[in-house]
Amino acid sequence: MTDSPPSPRVRTSRQRSEQIVRLIKKMIGRGSYLSEIKTAIADEFQISRRSVERYLTRARREMLKEVEQSLEQHRADSLYFYRSVIDSPKATERDRLRARERIDRLLGLDTKATSRKKAWLRKLTPEVIRNMSSEELEATRQRVIREREQSPDEYY
Repeated sequence: MTDSPPSPRVRTSRQRSEQIVRLIKKMIGRGSYLSEIKTAIADEFQISRRSVERYLTRARREMLKEVEQSLEQHRADSLYFYRSVIDSPKATERDRLRARERIDRLLGLDTKATSRKKAWLRKLTPEVIRNMSSEELEATRQRVIREREQSPDEYY
């Protein structure tokens, strides 16, 4: 009984390795089972399931590194991505508008302006109300009633 010599080891190119890792990340992100990932990658790239496990480990490590970035780094990444959408000649007007909205939200520029007359209402905490005199409390009550009558839709 003679055994055939093992086939020589073939190195995967860096580009192909990165392609495999990206594909594994997408599959993990979609919620694919590990067995599905191993089978699909092994069949697609003609590599062993053990090699796929090494790529899985690498993909998980990279994903963990991305998650552990600081909040500022995530914001910067998002900002650059949305800027690239706006600058892309292939982007539609809708895509550009949505990217602009996301940038505004990211930078905190999308807050609605509140009128001055409502700013005082936000300062009325239970503590402040408890410390009011009877006259102050009655004046505040009358003010709220007047404002409700002027613009009832804003209070309901």
